Amino acid sequence: MTQTFVTGAGATIEIGREFGKGGEGSVYEIQKHHHLVAKLYNAHHTPDTRKQAKLRFMVTTADKELLSYAAWPQETLHKIHNGPVVGFLMPKVSGWVPIHMLYSPAHRRQEHPHAAWDFLLFTARNMAAAFAAIHHHGHVLGDVNQGNVLVSTDSKVVLIDTDSFQINANGTVHLCKVGVAHFTPPELQGVASFDRIPRSSNHDNFGLALLIFHLLFGGRHPYSGVPLRADAGEALEKDIQAFRYAYARDGQQRGFKPPPKSIPITIVPDAIQSMFMAAFTEIGAKGERPNAKQWVTALDWLRKQLKCCAATPMHVYPNHSGQCPWCTLENQGVVYFLNVRVIPTGTTGFVLAQVWAAIEAVPAPSAISIPNVAAIAVTPIRLPPIGIKITFIRFVLWITIAGITLWLLTVAVAAWFLILGGAWWGWVSVGHIGGTERKTEQVKRKAARDVAQQAYDQIVARVQHEISPEMFNKKKQELARLRDEYQQLPEREKTEITHLNTTAEARQKHQFLERHFIDAATISKVGLAKKAALRSFGIETAADVTWDKVFAVKGFGEVLTRAVVDWQKACERRFVFNPHLAVTEADKNAVRVKIATRKRTLEIALNAGAAELQRLRQDMINKTSALTPLLQATAKTLAQTQADLNVV
Repeated sequence: MTQTFVTGAGATIEIGREFGKGGEGSVYEIQKHHHLVAKLYNAHHTPDTRKQAKLRFMVTTADKELLSYAAWPQETLHKIHNGPVVGFLMPKVSGWVPIHMLYSPAHRRQEHPHAAWDFLLFTARNMAAAFAAIHHHGHVLGDVNQGNVLVSTDSKVVLIDTDSFQINANGTVHLCKVGVAHFTPPELQGVASFDRIPRSSNHDNFGLALLIFHLLFGGRHPYSGVPLRADAGEALEKDIQAFRYAYARDGQQRGFKPPPKSIPITIVPDAIQSMFMAAFTEIGAKGERPNAKQWVTALDWLRKQLKCCAATPMHVYPNHSGQCPWCTLENQGVVYFLNVRVIPTGTTGFVLAQVWAAIEAVPAPSAISIPNVAAIAVTPIRLPPIGIKITFIRFVLWITIAGITLWLLTVAVAAWFLILGGAWWGWVSVGHIGGTERKTEQVKRKAARDVAQQAYDQIVARVQHEISPEMFNKKKQELARLRDEYQQLPEREKTEITHLNTTAEARQKHQFLERHFIDAATISKVGLAKKAALRSFGIETAADVTWDKVFAVKGFGEVLTRAVVDWQKACERRFVFNPHLAVTEADKNAVRVKIATRKRTLEIALNAGAAELQRLRQDMINKTSALTPLLQATAKTLAQTQADLNVV
């Protein structure tokens, strides 16, 4: 059934079938204009005078830039000529998907398996360009969320629901009156209504940074993580309001750390990390969030820094990373990208026997010899002639006492005793002076020995740490393990293909549950914010749900966990095993691809083995040459100071 309407320009438009419905109205096809669609408001959302004026202004300002990035109104629709606005015409967006279908790993693996991280990065860049176009015209999206950004198969982005944007009509501001809590910036959290609150481009910049973060970090929410204190993690909105950015450099003080097995923030260079820091902390709330143009520039720069993993071409990452972050995560059991790109069957010219012979040909470095301090011959420094001086003084004193004694025999006895006592006191004092000097010398020599001992111990510890052949031996043991694994790959492939029969039902059930997404489910008391928290912990589908995994997410007590698990059980009850599809060729090919990928990885590692061992060996030789003189010098110094101390 067709309906006839009149455009603001007076043209008659016939509207055909409905093919989309939202909260405010429905979207219909235009029979004679296949590149356009019509949005008609329902009876409960008939535009008031201000909304009609807003739509008329948007139509008059629909330039090329806006139309290239947004489903912008092109004509107003009326039931009669010059009557009230009841809808509008806009560009048809066909074959595009909501952005969360890309940044959600579960959705992407099923719907867009060929999209690697470089595609997500380019999408983020194009989205920033779309925001920049809106802001360039003086407008604000306002209600930034995952539902009003669509993506095409070539990473182009279009913004929809543009009639809800905050529009600046030559000084008259038509507000955006809606918002999604977990996309609302901290400074606006807790606002009961947006009916009278004008928003700025800086508020949009929060939502833009959030969507970019979602794209680059596997759909994780930057304010969702493992709580480090009791008041964190109960509600996503409160964590946003408190600036609890889980990936911040000072995340510990903010009360969060990233979820387990999440993509590390270090996957992006420091400059991009700083932009996220500014967007999600107090800096941004003061008006200093990176704007859309800055994101375009930064992401264009980042796109030039990418490289592919040698083992898995689907693994694309910035070249500042020393090793492939996606391989590291896969070793932890987390798969973000399926290996669907064509990979070579192996390294050209790889012959294991030759490669291993080259590895064995690298001689192990010799361990540095630690000197035996006790066996080092040194000549101790004798004590100063303190004893000779004392003996001479005492000799003179003795002669003096003897002379005085003979003289005193002729004088009074009392005087004799007095003078003799004074002489005895002098004799003892001279001996005490000698003992004090000896003690002082001993303390001085012991201090010198202790300093030498400390210096020697430090250089020995450094030598044992830096020149130990342990690193060389450990690397060779690792290469031997890789060699053994490589030799076992053919048998492993046969075993895993055979094992497909015994796991057929479990695999079918898992695949069935993977098609049931939490974000599309109706689960009691689990709204958008709670679903975002689950996604941040890698729980996206019924296949991801277990009691322990859900209960471990802060804010999910027994009641909410039970609701999610009950939903999963309900999905599971609908599963029916199909024995005719127990083992498909696709299942076998998946095993073959996995083994081929591992083979490629092992060949690369083994090929580099000999060079790595040679590097470790040469490094030890260089360090031995540098540290041996220092070790010998400190050992000799210790031997000398110990010998000097021994003679005291």
